Amino acid sequence: MSCAALPGPRRVALRLAPLALAGSLSAGAAAGCDDVSRFSTADGEAYCGAITLGGAFRAGLSPRVQMRLSLDADALDGPEPPGALWTYEAPDGATPERRLLDGASLRPIGALAHDPLSRLELGEGRERNAIYAVSASDPEVEPLLAILSLRTDGSVEVRLLRPGREPLASGEAPGEGQRQVFGNFRLTRRTGTCGF
Repeated sequence: MSCAALPGPRRVALRLAPLALAGSLSAGAAAGCDDVSRFSTADGEAYCGAITLGGAFRAGLSPRVQMRLSLDADALDGPEPPGALWTYEAPDGATPERRLLDGASLRPIGALAHDPLSRLELGEGRERNAIYAVSASDPEVEPLLAILSLRTDGSVEVRLLRPGREPLASGEAPGEGQRQVFGNFRLTRRTGTCGF
């Protein structure tokens, strides 16, 4: 948790006790001012949400795609996956339901820990950002990157992306599993499995 985003009662206490400000902030830092454990989902909980609808903010994903995230925020910096992602696209007439991700582990990219990207900043309102690799449910589909942002309002933002391949020399488009993908999902914590 960033020191600027202390919970309400603590923020008020700091305003009311300006002489104790330095001591409080030092104590907060020692106690883990960057603690993000409150973002972890408990058994029977998940973060749920839908893709941003604007076509300018999407590539390779329909406006019907929804996402579910399970998260152990204490494991964000560890060597093991700190959670998993699911996506669900409802059927639409001729198009059957699709699940691009089905319990895809958030796989840490070890070398990132030694690179400035591990301290990625995406603007105000985001306490912590992290980048992971995820594998599609179909092994023939190319992997993607998931960029998680833990937000000060308690929600989680996930950007899902794949650079995709260029068209072939013949001008033929790459296969569906090799096309560019970009989607931004705003997820909030709920009880259950988001209905899928």
